Amino acid sequence: MFGAHPLHVLRLWALELGDDTLQVQTKNPHASKPLPELPFGLPDPALMLKQALEPVESDLHELNHRFLGYIPTETERCRQILDHVMNAGGKRIRPALFFMSCRILGYRGDHYFPVGAVTEFVHTASLLHDDVIDHSTLRRSRPTANSLYGDTSGVLIGDLIYATASAMMAATGSTELGGAFAYAIQHMSSGELLQLESLYNPHLPESVYFRILKCKTAMLIGACCQASAIIAKAPDPIKQALHRFGHDVGMAFQLIDDALDYASDSEQLGKSALADLPEGKVTLPVILLRQKLPSSQLYEVEEIISKHASDPTAVKRIQTLVMEHDTIGMTLAKAQSFTQSAMESLYQLPATPARDMLENLAQKLLFRFH
Repeated sequence: MFGAHPLHVLRLWALELGDDTLQVQTKNPHASKPLPELPFGLPDPALMLKQALEPVESDLHELNHRFLGYIPTETERCRQILDHVMNAGGKRIRPALFFMSCRILGYRGDHYFPVGAVTEFVHTASLLHDDVIDHSTLRRSRPTANSLYGDTSGVLIGDLIYATASAMMAATGSTELGGAFAYAIQHMSSGELLQLESLYNPHLPESVYFRILKCKTAMLIGACCQASAIIAKAPDPIKQALHRFGHDVGMAFQLIDDALDYASDSEQLGKSALADLPEGKVTLPVILLRQKLPSSQLYEVEEIISKHASDPTAVKRIQTLVMEHDTIGMTLAKAQSFTQSAMESLYQLPATPARDMLENLAQKLLFRFH
């Protein structure tokens, strides 16, 4: 389906927003002529996402101004690292989902901005720790904190941000809110350990892969959406529906990331492309090859994963097979399935313009490239 032009087809897929079913326009990967350039007028995924965030743009801008004021600092070096980390860009997806969820519930009380900050702080702290674990040097097209200031500083700043988020949750007086995020962080740590135990495993079960996604990404986004219902003192069914919505958005979000690792270059992705396999991460586009390949090629893939994942030529070979057998398309279809499930949970809430905003953002997250 994707051939040598995966981003072309991803953008064509964006035209199908609003359909209940996935309708990716297919292309012959063995066509003798290259696909034409994108015709004028096709939607730009980054622009679509920017437009989806516009309803809470002013709130996100205000939140950015407040971030550093929430975190206590004792040294100039600490301030420098925090400034680098908190001003590294990013779309602030988790606070945006929280703010939009609050709008559905009509909440804009004292905890609106502090809990919005908590959603980003927990995420940012986890990234700082992940970058140290993965020895990452690039995030959002900028050097990581650990590459500039060292692993020790990266870990300690992550700890400081986690601690600040915990204090801010306690300040709300809601043990339920603290419990929701603690449960998410517990899963994030468990997922990181599970991923570490699964590195370079060519036989990684699909069920374990999805467990890693659930723990590392989906549970936090679920908690971010649920947090709005907790501080708004909404009924339990609303809390549960928003958590399910966020969870499924998170699953789709990470599936797209894993697909783009094989379909993008570093500039488009905002981080190193083809980075997962050299780090030992076996993701769905590779796992699905087991359903497609003859035994001889399957053995070749297993050998690359277990013994040659650091070889760029070998990784390119995996990418070629992923393209030829369209496992990127299969991964995108799974992401669309999770997005549809998220919509079913969202539709349990009253139909309002605020709900439409949240639905629009969830759909547009499928087409981000930065």
